[in-house]
Amino acid sequence: MLELILRFLLVGAIAFGGGGAALPLVERLTVAETRWLTPQEFAIGVGFAYATPGPVLILAAFVGFRVAGVWGALAATVSVFAVPVVLAAGAARLVARLNSSGRFRAFGRFAAAAAIGLLGLTLFALARPVVDIHPALLLAAAGVSWAERRGLSPLLLIAAAISAGAIVGAAGWW
Repeated sequence: MLELILRFLLVGAIAFGGGGAALPLVERLTVAETRWLTPQEFAIGVGFAYATPGPVLILAAFVGFRVAGVWGALAATVSVFAVPVVLAAGAARLVARLNSSGRFRAFGRFAAAAAIGLLGLTLFALARPVVDIHPALLLAAAGVSWAERRGLSPLLLIAAAISAGAIVGAAGWW
């Protein structure tokens, strides 16, 4: 049980990039090193993890159950999420303490403005190639955005896009 806990504490501590990025590590730890699971059982566990709502690292519960029953499932699940929860709680405390500082709040206001500027530049960078392909595409994208905000059905939007594409293609405007 201790080895199960330590291995999943390690996974939780270094699983940056999401659970999908940690799957090779979990496979190495549970299949290659400890032989707790066969490759087929690991694949089944990954399938269950993706089929259930929530993070894919719920795979720890599957592994823990296969290794030590219900208590193993509980121990592995708590272990895999323990380090991120502790780090998030520590960061929240630090941000709460910093938030009382006027300088920190001012930094937040300026950082928000910078983020909005970067989003605008990103939008421009994404729109430019669309305009280079055909300027009408930008107008079409604005029309789809407008229709979506008005609550039109996505199926109607797809049908309208297909129709518009057929008309533009048949007329030779493209």
